[in-house]
Order: sequence, then structure tokens, then C-alpha cells
Amino acid sequence: MVPELIVSAVGAKLSQESGILELMNDLGETVALRPDMLTLGGGNPAEMPEMQARWRVATERLMADGDAFDKALSHYDAPQGETRFLDAFAALFREKFNVPITRANVAVTSGAQLGAFSLFNLLAGRTKEGRVRKILIPLVPEYVGYADMGIEPGLFVGCPGVITYPDPNDRAIFKYAVDFDAVESALRREDVAAILLSRPTNPSGNLVTREELAKLDALAERYGAFLIVDNAYGGPFPGIVEDEKELESVFWTPRTILFYSLSKIGLPSLRTAMMIASEEIVERVSAMTAILGLANNSLGQRIAFPLVASGEILDVSREIVRPYYRKRRADAIEILRRECARVGLDARLHDSEGAFFLWLWAPQLQCGSKALYRRLKEKGVLAIPGDGFFYGLAESDVELHDPDFERSRTQTLRISFSSSEAVVERGLRVIAETIAEMTTAR
Repeated sequence: MVPELIVSAVGAKLSQESGILELMNDLGETVALRPDMLTLGGGNPAEMPEMQARWRVATERLMADGDAFDKALSHYDAPQGETRFLDAFAALFREKFNVPITRANVAVTSGAQLGAFSLFNLLAGRTKEGRVRKILIPLVPEYVGYADMGIEPGLFVGCPGVITYPDPNDRAIFKYAVDFDAVESALRREDVAAILLSRPTNPSGNLVTREELAKLDALAERYGAFLIVDNAYGGPFPGIVEDEKELESVFWTPRTILFYSLSKIGLPSLRTAMMIASEEIVERVSAMTAILGLANNSLGQRIAFPLVASGEILDVSREIVRPYYRKRRADAIEILRRECARVGLDARLHDSEGAFFLWLWAPQLQCGSKALYRRLKEKGVLAIPGDGFFYGLAESDVELHDPDFERSRTQTLRISFSSSEAVVERGLRVIAETIAEMTTAR
């Protein structure tokens, strides 16, 4: 007889329905059961032929290097990471970008997702003294994958972005801006361990400026917090940004914790990410890695090692990855505008400054983005409803004065343009037609 499953509070928290679970289940279902689905949903990178060729060569070199490949498969690394890779990664940032780090400042994690989970729960939650510390998100909407990472309930406090229009006479393009008054108010009110943002922001492609980063860093210093910047899509690699200057320097202060990943440069399944932080944080995150998973993926570190050690990873980001996604972004925006015009749809796009998503806001949509998501799935198109990216707001006590922002929480859709050109074009056509149908049906 199977005993009754009595789930712990932590188990219930981490196994509940969540935005990231829905997203990953849909991706898995698409690959396994519905290969005809037009996938404009998850964060899977494009299959870039030139990058695939580079990784194939790197793998062949590893296999030809004596017993190096066999060791990569059959030996655990230390929880912090493989020594040569750690040294090469630290040297890359020290020599190319003047970031004063050594191997002791770098921790490899099994993907940025697991690394962020370890870091968030290391810094925030209930302390031994009974304090409840928080992670502050200065610009909501933010990456849905963070939302349920806290072991402690209510780990995140979010500040709504202020909707602005780069061209006051054209509302077709909008942009979220950081409300620094709201951020400072939250810092005064809450016990904040760290300020967190992705850059460029997933989902909207919003690239918080260097000046804004400096202001956030100054606030972090004033209130005794760290500044966590997730560069999964940003510079210097993989470099999926519009502004090429972003590939030339790295924002760094003693309070900064930086995440990088091999996923978006073409190795998502190898689950290899790198965190730059203080020696004490690196030691503790590495200790958590030992408890959670013994060690990290060795193969990703060894395949990427020659590109990191030589600096080639920066070259391919500038010469291959950035131009590839820049063209795909421009093409997707042109197609979506054309299709929206064809069906008479009033749609607004966030100013796309990086990553490989379009963030679509349909002000006429009354039924909500989750209903839109379900209808699109029925029609064979997978895109991500915006609702899940708006979290931490209830916990912040920040008054939502902007009616546009409040409406947009249930009228937005994250659309990936990393699938093939044909899939993106067909999917965008269905999205425009479906939104138009759902707004005129009422």
C-alpha cells in the first residue's frame, strides 16, 4: 500500500503550479508530442549554423585531446567548477574588461536558474536572528523563472515600471522606465538583501542604461544591499543587444554579482553558467552546489574552455551572435507590424533593445493574456502570456498610479523570434489574427 503523501511547506512551495513549470512543460510537449506546433514561446536559442560549427570543432578537439573527453565524462569537478575553466574565465574579465577578479571570485553553476536559486535563498529569507530579508526587483515585469524560487514565501518585492513613449506622437512603441522614487521607498521600508534585474530584461528586451545601473548601485550601497545583474542575453557575451558599446565594457563594483551563461550562445542543454561575486559568496554558493548536486556539468566547461581562454567567445558574440539576432529582430518586427495592420489591430511593442523576444501589448484585449495563450495553443502557436512576469507587486505596497501599466498586466504576450523564419512568420500571422478575433468578438 502506498503511504499518504504528506508534503512539507517547502515541498509544496517548490512543486506548486508555476509560470516556469507551465513554460517548460509546454516546450517539452511541443518537442515530444506536437512537432507541428509553431514555437514562439520559451527561451531556447536559435540553431545558428556558424555557432553550431564552432561548438562541433571545439568538441572534436576535446575528443582528440588524449583522455580529456573521457575525463570530462567520468570525473567529478570540484563544486566551484573546473580549475582551468575558472582561471580562464577570471582572466578574460580581468584582462579584457579590467574587472579585478581571480578564480576565487567565480562559481560555475548548473545553469543560471539553479545558481540564482542558491544565491537568492543564501541572501534572502528568514535569518537565524529572525529577520526576513527580501530581493527587490526595480523594474517589473521581470523574468518569470525567478518568481517561485524563494523557499521563504514573499521573497520578492517588485516596483512597477513606468510606461513611457520614446516618441510622444507615436504610441506604437513603448518602454518601461525605472521609478527610482519607488525603488528607494521600497529600500527604506523593506529589509532588502539585494536588488535584482536581468539585462536586457526578459521579457521586454529593455536594456537598463549604464547610468541607471550606477544609480541602482548607489542605492544598493546606501542601503547595504547587493546588486545582482543577470546577463543571460547581454554583453560581453552572448551579446544579444542592439547597442554594440555594450560589448566593450562590464559594469562592476564590489557590491555587484554578475551571472553569465553558455545557454544563449548555443549550449542550453549543457546547463553551464558562471557567477562572479565576492569570495565569501562564491564559497557559500559552491557549498550549496555540493549539497544540491555534488558538482556541475563538466562537459560544458571543457567544450567552452578554448573559446574562453583565447577570447574567441567575445569575437563570435560580436561577429556571429549579435548580427544574427539583430536581423531576426528587425524581420520579426516588420512582419508583426504588417500583420497587425492587415487585420486592423492596435498593438504596441516594447522598444526591443536586446534578448530575442518581442513584448506585445494589445490594449484592446479584454479577456486577458491567459485566455489568449490558450486560444493560440489550440491553433498550434505557443507564446507566453504576460501575467506571470508581473510579480512581487502585491508585496511591495507600491501604489499603481499608472492605469496603462495596470491594464498591460493582462494584455501582454512574450513572443520569441528564435525559431526558423518560416515558423516566426506563420506564428505572428496567427497571433495578430487571433487577437483581432478576440477583441472583435465581444
